[in-house]
Amino acid sequence: MKYLSLMIFLLVTQFSFGQQIFDVDAEVRGNSIDINNTAVDMISKGNYESAARILEIVIEDDPSFHSAYLNFYRAGSQLESKKEKVIETLREGLLIFEEDDEMSYYLGNILQRENRISEAIQAYSDAIKYSKINGEEFELVWAYHFNRGNCYLKSNQHAKAIPDYDYALKLSPSNADVLTNRGFCHYKVKNNDLACEDWKEAKRLGNKQTDQYLQSFCK
Repeated sequence: MKYLSLMIFLLVTQFSFGQQIFDVDAEVRGNSIDINNTAVDMISKGNYESAARILEIVIEDDPSFHSAYLNFYRAGSQLESKKEKVIETLREGLLIFEEDDEMSYYLGNILQRENRISEAIQAYSDAIKYSKINGEEFELVWAYHFNRGNCYLKSNQHAKAIPDYDYALKLSPSNADVLTNRGFCHYKVKNNDLACEDWKEAKRLGNKQTDQYLQSFCK
């Protein structure tokens, strides 16, 4: 991931993201870092509500502090009352942190969990597009393709899902979950031989879910 390095001067630091420029007081940024660290500890202990509450304050006071957005997602996505706020906040963050593939991915995740599939597909597509710019060495990039593929699967667009699973396997070889889902899509588009190959390999890699598929469809 590539973000502008943070340089804290004695009084004020200026941050520029896209067309937006933020003047961040060093004391405000230091406070943001301290609160963010407290929130991370709260999240690790399952205290999501308190973490989300203090992170909202950080984002309001210091909107160019990147970590607060990602941790607000981690906390707020666990709370039914905060899910819409998380979606809104991530979208606002993407106006500041342009071409941020990780933030787009997290937006896709919460939209998918809320069954807003077409919006999730768009968010994952953005994440994939930005990863081509930022570099695909980031450890989550395979999941951008896997999760967009899952959205296509859920919306019965099985032929569209297969190329995403192909690419996810390119980035994460020997991934049993990707193979299982790709096998299902192959089966749905009547590529039975390819489906059985994927399920057999997924089973070899430890995914027991494929047993029922192999018994039912791969005689």
